[in-house]
Amino acid sequence: MTRNKRQLLAEKKQRLLNRIEQQRNDLAASSEDWLHVTAPYDRTWKAFVTFRPLFIAATGLLSIYSLKKPQRILQLGKKAFTMWGIVRTIQSTINAGKK
Repeated sequence: MTRNKRQLLAEKKQRLLNRIEQQRNDLAASSEDWLHVTAPYDRTWKAFVTFRPLFIAATGLLSIYSLKKPQRILQLGKKAFTMWGIVRTIQSTINAGKK
């Protein structure tokens, strides 16, 4: 191999290494942004995981109860959605007042 060709290959290798280093830096910066954006979802997921045994127990009780009184379950579902809507409305009103 001639010296000129070795020099060209060394320059090409250095350019590629620089490009890889830049990509790694970009990836590190993007991962920090990603973690910042997904933090609320992570907190919600942790809450679900924390209350998992309660959800399992509630599901079992709900299934037994629904076998006895199926119409009552539908009424409870409607009430639960209504309460959820009320809670969300109150939260948004409180958050709007803080801004």
